[in-house]
Amino acid sequence: MVKLSYFEAFHAVMISGSMTAAAKALHTAQPNISRSVSALERATGLKLFDRLPGKLVPTSDAFALHEEVKRSFIGLRRLTEEARRIHRSGSGVLRIGAIQSHSLTMIPEAIRIFTQSYPKVTISIQSAHTDVLARWVREHSCDLAIVSRRSANDGVDGELLYSSNAVCILPDTHKLCNKENLTLSDLAGERFISFPEGEPLRYEMEQILFNEGVDVNFVVETSYSAITCSLVAKGVGIAIVNPYIAHTCGESGIVVKPFDSGPKHEAVLIYPKGKPRGRFVESFVAVLKQMVSDF
Repeated sequence: MVKLSYFEAFHAVMISGSMTAAAKALHTAQPNISRSVSALERATGLKLFDRLPGKLVPTSDAFALHEEVKRSFIGLRRLTEEARRIHRSGSGVLRIGAIQSHSLTMIPEAIRIFTQSYPKVTISIQSAHTDVLARWVREHSCDLAIVSRRSANDGVDGELLYSSNAVCILPDTHKLCNKENLTLSDLAGERFISFPEGEPLRYEMEQILFNEGVDVNFVVETSYSAITCSLVAKGVGIAIVNPYIAHTCGESGIVVKPFDSGPKHEAVLIYPKGKPRGRFVESFVAVLKQMVSDF
């Protein structure tokens, strides 16, 4: 491959008419231009200039080659301008994955804020359980995802977005609404809406209840926070949930109470292992972190 700098020197000479003027245009020394032009002649096998005393005369081959060089340089200029346009406008694609609870709450608000700075970015949102999201990120189908936990062998990079105590959500007509803070003993005998058996948060809650000798009535099992909030609002039962979800589920008829005895709720950001995150990912993560900080 002939060096691009050789063609740049040749182009400058053809435009300016001399080695000296070309050197000035390219902010270099005249010998550097002379060496580049000579190297281009050797590499292409073309005689590009007749070197006369005090004068440099382009050959017919030089004019023919210069036509191609000009077209190529126009193409490079267009590529440069397009790259700058992309940088200015922020066009591109951002692929986000999230567990269901955050895909309905945190993610839409983060996208609203993000698109104020990057209105031309196309955003793809996928919702699934943590294990599926980890696989999608590992396979580079998602640029980032919000999951509820990390596992030792998920094969992705990650960082904690937040860790928080749970809260209790109640129907606004419930007798416990009058209490400022709820304890485990307050849950005794209550109709309880929880995660399905086998899910980590369900297991942790059962262990906490068992250790304190508190019995509750598990009436509904669901993995979906939106369903949990709706059931509580309709008076079906109470639930121990992620505080962020409780305050953003948008249901009227729900009262949120502090509850320090439940399992910790976490959100973890995961990324493809070893892959540069890029400015869209970094900007979106910054929005998420600011939201958590404000909350």
